[in-house]
Amino acid sequence: MTTPQDFLKTVYLGDRACKGYILESWEKRFALIVDSISRIRSPSGIWEFDTSEDIEDGHLVFEGVTSLTFSPCGPLPNDYILGITSEPMQDTYVFHIAIASVGSNGTESCEVKISVQATDVYLRDPKRPELQIRT
Repeated sequence: MTTPQDFLKTVYLGDRACKGYILESWEKRFALIVDSISRIRSPSGIWEFDTSEDIEDGHLVFEGVTSLTFSPCGPLPNDYILGITSEPMQDTYVFHIAIASVGSNGTESCEVKISVQATDVYLRDPKRPELQIRT
């Protein structure tokens, strides 16, 4: 079984932007909507500009969510994804996501840190929303 850390090593989000997010509280799901998600399939572990599996407006979905925080409060994560990491914590994982936020005037920006405690992560293609991409 693939761990979230191993799975995230196959997901390229560099120079990609967060277009929004979806919180489904009753389903315990939180998803980031990303302008384009690429996959890293090379043995080197480097993206190498492979766009063959790109998912336009893809969702990075966290399931089994028990906790979600945004810091600082207020700014919307609406620009480049600066990084994502995960660490095991008892029976779950804590995912740390950094996303830039740019104000409406385009000159003010800050970093929004999102912390998600969840059991797993997968990708969803809006063209095939019933499919959970886990490999």
